[in-house]
Amino acid sequence: MTFNTLSIEDILHGYERKRLNNKRLLQDRKEEVYSKIPEIEEIDKSSALSYLDYARKKVMKLAPSSYEDTASSNRRLEEKKRTLLKEHGYPENYLEPIYNCKLCQDTGYVGTDKCNCFIDQMINSLYLQSNLKNVLSKENFDTFSMEYYSKELMDGRQFSPYDNMYNIVQKSHQFIKRFEEQKKERGNLLIYGETGLGKTFLTNCIAKELLDKKHSVLYLSSNELFENILGGYLMQQKIELEDLYKYIYNCELLIIDDLGTELTNSFVQSQLFEIINKRELSGLSTLISTNLSMLQLRDKYSERIMSRIVANYTVFNIYGDNIRYQKRKKAINSIT
Repeated sequence: MTFNTLSIEDILHGYERKRLNNKRLLQDRKEEVYSKIPEIEEIDKSSALSYLDYARKKVMKLAPSSYEDTASSNRRLEEKKRTLLKEHGYPENYLEPIYNCKLCQDTGYVGTDKCNCFIDQMINSLYLQSNLKNVLSKENFDTFSMEYYSKELMDGRQFSPYDNMYNIVQKSHQFIKRFEEQKKERGNLLIYGETGLGKTFLTNCIAKELLDKKHSVLYLSSNELFENILGGYLMQQKIELEDLYKYIYNCELLIIDDLGTELTNSFVQSQLFEIINKRELSGLSTLISTNLSMLQLRDKYSERIMSRIVANYTVFNIYGDNIRYQKRKKAINSIT
C-alpha cells in the first residue's frame, strides 16, 4: 500500500464535480417546474429581488424595511411555493439545493474538520491502492469453504479442525452482528495459527461484511502499520500521514494482519500498546491476526500488551492442515 500517493486534491476535485453536477440538476429541475408552473418562477424572482432591493437601499442609506420583514415575506412566498409543488405532484423540497452529503454540503468539511464522507473516501482510496477490494470480491463468506478442514480429531485437540473452524465462523458472524446492534464496545478479536490455515481469508470475510454494512474498516499489515505509517509519521515527521495516523485511532475496526512479521523493537512495542489501549478506552474494535502462538506472543511482546489481549480479546485458534499445500496437491493431481 502506497500511502504517499493518496491525493487529497483528487478527493476535493471530486467534491467540486458533485457540486457542479448537483447545480446543473437543480437548474434542470427549475426549468422543468417553471415551464409547468410559471407562478413559481415569479415567486423565485420576487424573493431574489426583495433581498437585492434591501441590500441596495441599505448601501445607499435609503432606510429600507427591516431585514426581518423581508425575510418574513419571503418565508410566506416559500411556503406558497411548496404548496404549489405539492399540488402539482412534486416533492415539497424539489427545488431546494441538492447535496450528496447534507452534513458538509459537499464541501468535505464541517467547520475545520474533515467530514465523515471525506474520511470514507480516503479509506476507499487506500483500499483501491492496496487492491483489497479486488481481494474481497474473491475472499468473503460466500466463497469460504470448509472442505479443507478435516473432520478427524487431532492429537491433543478437543475438536476436529472442521468443528473448530465451524465454531469460529459462527462466532465471527456474532461479532459482525454486534457491530450492527452496538455503537461502542463491540469486542476485539485475536486470530492465531500456523501459516496457510485461512487466518487472512477469515479476516477478509469479516472486513467485507462490515464494509458492506457501511462501517469504517482500516486494514493494515503489521509492516505497513509500524514501518510505513507510524514510523513515517512519528519518526520521519511525514505530515501527509497525519490523517491516516489519526484514523488508526478513530476507525470502527482496525485490522492488524500478520502481527509478528514486523521488526519488533521498543518503538513497535510501545506503539502496539498505545493502539490496543487507546482503542479499548474509546470502545473501538481491533482485530489482530498472527502466525505466533500465545506463548510466542508473550515472549515477543510485553506482559502489559498480553494482559490487555487476554482480558479484552476473543481468541480464535485455527489449526489443521496447510490449505495452500492442499490446493497445490489437488492441482497437481488434477493434471496427472
